Amino acid sequence: MNRTLILHLLRKEGVCARAHLAKLSSLKQATVTNIINDFLEWGLVKEVGFIAGDKGRRSIGISINNDDHGILGIRLARKNYIMGIFDLSGNLIESRADKIDAHIPPRKIFDTMLKEARELVGQAGKRKIIAIGVAIPGPYNIKRGRIELMTGFPGWGDIAIQEELEHKFQVPVFVEHDANAGALAQYWHNVENIGNSPGEIVVYIAAGQGIGAGIICDGELLKGSMGIAGEIGHTSIHFKGPKCSCGNYGCLENYCSSIAFTKEINRILGGDHEYTFTEAVSMVQAGNPIVKEIFLTSCDSLAVGVVNMINSFDPSVIIIGDEMSHVLPEEMLQRIKDEVRRKVLPEIYENLKITMSGIKDSMLHGAAIAAIMDAFDCPDSYFGNGK
Repeated sequence: MNRTLILHLLRKEGVCARAHLAKLSSLKQATVTNIINDFLEWGLVKEVGFIAGDKGRRSIGISINNDDHGILGIRLARKNYIMGIFDLSGNLIESRADKIDAHIPPRKIFDTMLKEARELVGQAGKRKIIAIGVAIPGPYNIKRGRIELMTGFPGWGDIAIQEELEHKFQVPVFVEHDANAGALAQYWHNVENIGNSPGEIVVYIAAGQGIGAGIICDGELLKGSMGIAGEIGHTSIHFKGPKCSCGNYGCLENYCSSIAFTKEINRILGGDHEYTFTEAVSMVQAGNPIVKEIFLTSCDSLAVGVVNMINSFDPSVIIIGDEMSHVLPEEMLQRIKDEVRRKVLPEIYENLKITMSGIKDSMLHGAAIAAIMDAFDCPDSYFGNGK
């Protein structure tokens, strides 16, 4: 526990003297010194020269060694995947992305992903990859280790993603629902200065090719008994709406995901050309009145999902991210706030913060962070005598 505490303090501080670490952690300076000596021996931290210490004294600065070890992060979405190499502080070093053709079987797509992941790891040079984190669409069953449903893209449930990656790379692999990964990224990088108060609940809503929510309470993810907590994309906002592939009717993701948004544009505009999401975004940003109205209607639908999350979990902070949040961020945020204000009690709204994510791809970052957190929790297993 003390080792984990010191690692997290170093991550947050960047560079820190031993004496200051003792002060921040409330540990004895001798204990901190012994821990740092172990970390130096393992190559987990490094000395970075002198820094100003307490009472003007110069002290040797300590930082996490971000040069020699790395994490492979992978984000799988319905229409694309992206992977990257991260250092131990959760910073992205390099990445690559590819589109997914819905007509290609998932088995073939996954085999290609494995090949490209191997190539990316090979490009890491001397950086040793110690673990892999994967963010995937849900519902994801943690007991079976399988994707239960990827709407519109059947066949992924037949692939044991974690098992196959562990066999291929011979390192620990951690699989998270993509919205959970997004929530981890918000908490780790703490762009919005969140989650520091006891009992505080933070909800990250991923409004992308699907809709999901990651819920953090007291710094811990709420996953549920099977790992499907936060599957708001499959909560109904219209019980007489169209039937979803999950079996429910009027599911939220069928009204406000990027796939649903693009589908509605093609339905209304018609014609021989089939618009892509990228083209749809360009039309919204260019001020096309028809397409912009479709987008704003999607925002209204998402706001209903936000209201349901507020009434179910009483969060103090809601962060919205992923593809749809990048279209018109300010207008989306204001539209959702206006709808939420009308649909929840004034006292609730006044004590709630709704904001947009400041991280470009929270799910990819969160995938890597899930693996880094395990390395921080068990540093001896990864770097010390237990490795």
